[in-house]
Amino acid sequence: MISFIKITEEAFPLYRDQIMAIEEVSFPSPWTARAFLEETRNPVSHLWALKRSEQILGYICFWMFAAEVHLLNLAVHPQWRRRGLGSRLLAKMKAVAYYGGVERIWLEVRPSNSAARKLYSKAGFREQGRRKRYYTDTGEDAIVMALEMGAFSVPLANVCVDEEAGKLKSLG
Repeated sequence: MISFIKITEEAFPLYRDQIMAIEEVSFPSPWTARAFLEETRNPVSHLWALKRSEQILGYICFWMFAAEVHLLNLAVHPQWRRRGLGSRLLAKMKAVAYYGGVERIWLEVRPSNSAARKLYSKAGFREQGRRKRYYTDTGEDAIVMALEMGAFSVPLANVCVDEEAGKLKSLG
């Protein structure tokens, strides 16, 4: 069974190596283990992971404050991509945001990351603008995307993972 776990400061050492392995194959400038640990200590930060048995399949990290969420990091293990897990991680963030009274979710994404851009667009995010030369490793701009929570209409209770297909599905 695939389930969510909240990664706390105490739990992080148990999952650090798996999270770091996913991070390092997912990004040109991966976060450090220290950066993840600091997020577990930050009171506005939320770090959630999807796991099956003891294997971490993916994770999401976001800040929630002042009626807004800022998505910082989302990655799925390459063997588990294209099975709806990224969508499920976004749905978890949306659920936390919804029940936290959040009005808007923000993120930045590389223009070259077409898979992430497609995932975010499918989840209802819309391009708002650009941050010039945002990514210091490549000098690439960032596309700023936002989701207005009023536009979020999928009933949260009707989302699950179909274990057989390994995909997100609606029960509704």
